[in-house]
Amino acid sequence: MNQLKLKPLTKLEQTMNIIQIDGYGFLIPNSPSRYRGNCSKEWGCFVTGETKGLNHSKAEKAGLTKGTFVEMAICQISTKVLTFEPNYVNEEFLEIWGIPVGGEMKDQFHEKASELSTFLMHRESKDKFQLLTEQFVKNALNSWASEGMKTDFNSYSFEKIRESYNSKIFRFEMTPTEGKHGPYFYIAGSYREPNGELEIAALKAVKEIQSNSNNCQDRRLIENQAKCFAAIAESENQSRVPVSQLNATNSKQLKSAKA
Repeated sequence: MNQLKLKPLTKLEQTMNIIQIDGYGFLIPNSPSRYRGNCSKEWGCFVTGETKGLNHSKAEKAGLTKGTFVEMAICQISTKVLTFEPNYVNEEFLEIWGIPVGGEMKDQFHEKASELSTFLMHRESKDKFQLLTEQFVKNALNSWASEGMKTDFNSYSFEKIRESYNSKIFRFEMTPTEGKHGPYFYIAGSYREPNGELEIAALKAVKEIQSNSNNCQDRRLIENQAKCFAAIAESENQSRVPVSQLNATNSKQLKSAKA
């Protein structure tokens, strides 16, 4: 199986990258600042670091829990097919990159500072967020139609949707619900207009971050997805039986039936 090989970072690429705008500082860390949404009924919060073997109380004391919500200026949202065994195999996730402006992910920094951060959403959280942002597509369609449909809709809508993301503050919040296996949490999404100098500065920083596609890249997830695609392709190849083999099998079955 071929594995994706990524070049090691050079010294220049490892240099700390700070974006300063309107008296605010936003860090682009060398290693992605990763968080996870723990949606089990005992947790219902965002976490960071290694929490295996810990309960919520111990993780909180260790400083690994990061609250029940985060508000962000969104930099990038993309789809990834990932495997985290044993629970998730070749499963689709949404990869969220943004600058926290509210919640405990933000509170760990000075009031005039924050950093580019990332987390994943899947299943119910992912599906509901995608439904929420469908409104951006509808708005783009209406705008395109009102302007006379003079350009290609795909390129037009891409820019309009990006404008929508770049002008809003998004909130991701753990929300309790009930399923066939009992209570659990999912991450509910919402958005609003920016409020205050920090949020306006963060939205300006987003545009600078978007100008370099390498800023919102998690090398571990890139490698994970490459392995998933390779495994899927291998599985599909194994499931394809040559026509000649099928014909031979069918012929044998017919002869057996006649005998």
